[in-house]
Amino acid sequence: MALAFLAVALVFTGDRLRLSRPDPRVLLVAHTLTTASEQEAIQEAFRRFEAAHPGVRVRQVVMNSETYQTVGWRLLMRSRRPPDVYFLWRGYKTELAIRRGQALDMAPHLQPGVLEALAPAAVLRRGTAVYHLPQSVDISNLIWFNRRIFEEAGLGEPAELEQWLADCRRLRERGVLPLIQGNRDLWPLGNLAAEFMGQALPPETVERCFAAGEQVPEQAAEGLAPLARLAAEGAFDLPGVMERGAVAGFNDIDAKVFWLSGRAAQHIIGSWLLADIRDAEERGELRFPVGVAPVPHGVGQTDAMTAVVTGWMVHADTPNPQAAVDLVAEFVSRRCQERFAALGGLSARLDAGEFTDHPLARRALEILRRTPVWVAPPDTAFAPEQARAFYEVAARVAAGRLDARQAVAAWNEKKAALAGKGL
Repeated sequence: MALAFLAVALVFTGDRLRLSRPDPRVLLVAHTLTTASEQEAIQEAFRRFEAAHPGVRVRQVVMNSETYQTVGWRLLMRSRRPPDVYFLWRGYKTELAIRRGQALDMAPHLQPGVLEALAPAAVLRRGTAVYHLPQSVDISNLIWFNRRIFEEAGLGEPAELEQWLADCRRLRERGVLPLIQGNRDLWPLGNLAAEFMGQALPPETVERCFAAGEQVPEQAAEGLAPLARLAAEGAFDLPGVMERGAVAGFNDIDAKVFWLSGRAAQHIIGSWLLADIRDAEERGELRFPVGVAPVPHGVGQTDAMTAVVTGWMVHADTPNPQAAVDLVAEFVSRRCQERFAALGGLSARLDAGEFTDHPLARRALEILRRTPVWVAPPDTAFAPEQARAFYEVAARVAAGRLDARQAVAAWNEKKAALAGKGL
């Protein structure tokens, strides 16, 4: 077993043991696209790239998502032969790579038209520098609603926060559960709370809330207030259907199945629900027409949404920066993005609406294009410990155990405990 391990290590790290500069004719690409369909699509992109760059070859390091996020990416970046191009979730880790000098400014190497084809909010910039280009986008919070229930109640698509809260009250008065949510794993309503925070507060205030050693300002209660109101006014519960506080016991899959059965008016979850809706349609199991809308913001607030942007960065030490950036440009090209969109992803390209004829997918893409501010979910945007503290507090708000001001105090207690551990 020891000899086998050594043999594998030499295959994958042999070139790292040499002190010479890495071969500029070989590009090492690290990513998490592991399924057979994803591999077919990315191999096709590699072939097109190599045909356009004679003498340059692509090697890939592929890991499953969990391994890559927890230890894989970190170990690769510390190795003697870090990847030339690497896949990353935009947020905490992309900022870390920029601060450590591990990210190349791609702007001088990009051909005309590449950036212009992408939604501006999907491109990670610092001034004129470009550090991250999008592979795909998952909208974290969308309001999926039962059009039949809405029409019977005389309601339209929610457009403003106060109107939406009033609509939830009206649904409850009619004996309909307004929202079915499952928050056992904390992130579903934690991400919704983060979106409310991003709408109500300036970005620098949100950053301060999650910064180590910083007090959460009282102003944060404005961001938590909509979630507290939903809980207090019974949007998540209905006698005989869902008991008060049961949102903490349901998980996201339980809530999805409950909503698809037609027993609640709305369900807030990410754009990935589209795949389940399509499956239900194909099997003839969806019994009602579906609508989808963004989570509305209040009057005078920022039109912001929480989105997970996955994409590509180039290492600052790559010996072939032009080829590496050209490879990233291939990944965000129309040909490659259309292929991945067929697998169920949402593309950040402005012409992505042409990749599908499904009305709900087109509506989700329209929401992407029209929303000017995207913020990453806490568990990708900030240190894991800080994100967890927020999720735990938001869960207590959603269960009706804390109001907005009490939540700020509880959040500060958790942050003080983390500071005592040096976190």
